[in-house]
Amino acid sequence: MDDLNTVDAIIQKAIKNELFPGAALGIVTESGVTIKKFYGRHTFVPWSRPVDQSSLFDLASLTKPLCTALLVALLVQDQSLSLKQTISDFFPSLTPDKKDITIYHLLTHSSGLDAWMPLYKDIQQRHLKSTNHRLNLACQHILARPLLYKTGTKSVYSDLGFILLAQIIQKVSDDSLWSLAQKKLFFPLKLNNIGSFHEKPPSLTYSVPTGFCPVRNRICWGEVNDLNAWSICSLSGHAGLYSNLGDIIGLLKAIMAGYSGQEIDDFPINPLTIRLFLTNRSKHKSINWGLGFDRPSHKGSTCGEFFSRNSIGHLGYTGTSFWMDLEAKLFVIFLSARTFPFDNTKDKTLMKNFRITLHNEIRKILDSTL
Repeated sequence: MDDLNTVDAIIQKAIKNELFPGAALGIVTESGVTIKKFYGRHTFVPWSRPVDQSSLFDLASLTKPLCTALLVALLVQDQSLSLKQTISDFFPSLTPDKKDITIYHLLTHSSGLDAWMPLYKDIQQRHLKSTNHRLNLACQHILARPLLYKTGTKSVYSDLGFILLAQIIQKVSDDSLWSLAQKKLFFPLKLNNIGSFHEKPPSLTYSVPTGFCPVRNRICWGEVNDLNAWSICSLSGHAGLYSNLGDIIGLLKAIMAGYSGQEIDDFPINPLTIRLFLTNRSKHKSINWGLGFDRPSHKGSTCGEFFSRNSIGHLGYTGTSFWMDLEAKLFVIFLSARTFPFDNTKDKTLMKNFRITLHNEIRKILDSTL
């Protein structure tokens, strides 16, 4: 399947229009065909490093499904945690409006929590040395804020819920989020290029910069783009991972194999649990989220027109994404630094349209050749 010229042209045009300086594309089909393609450079200057198999991208919110949700799945499988468990078990001083929030609500973005708040402002002012103290302070601020809507009535995509999940995972496992992820998920699968910006800083040679940060007054290069993750100084549930293309392919292959019923010796989450997390559907039509995984929206989904409704995926703010069609048993990964050199609203709209066009073209080619 070499005829991806039209896909190449779409990506090259986006680079020419300076939507991002470079990108990595991964495609895996049901038959096991694996395609890896690389485009452009780490920055727009012609002497910067070309994007290749060693390039490390800030995964941003792909951290949510590919780390935090998988660790919750593992703890649920081990009966150390229940999806129906309320967060009052872990945060005893809750206000009454939050007493009904469960692990399920946090995973499906239906807790009632706001989408985001500038936690970094107070955390940075405190000059706390301990990452645990920083995470504790973040959770205190989150839980002190009134709910945006009644728990379980709709979904609003929220970083804050996944920061709470990071704290819950650490309390249940008595281990840091990164340490647990490394030991249980990434190391067994030999995914040595997935790392945490704080606990395992990437080499600047291979790290793709994500752009200028006005708060830090510098280019984010070798450090996490997300300000709240930066201030917490550890893998914080909602963001903080980086990876090359190959390791994301390896992790998604393990997830797809689990969904297909295959027991994998090096992957600790069994097929039954994987299927639970990938196929969950809420009874409420206004809640479209799976357990930590996004689903195609009814109109204008970034996976385009040809991925089935039985698909799961996620986007990352920096310009990363994956979409996995569970019916066709194929997935597409796209990694870039959309936020380089500057983040702006116009690029967000252009990036959404680019993603739709890209996935539509890939599916047209795959569906005509497979």
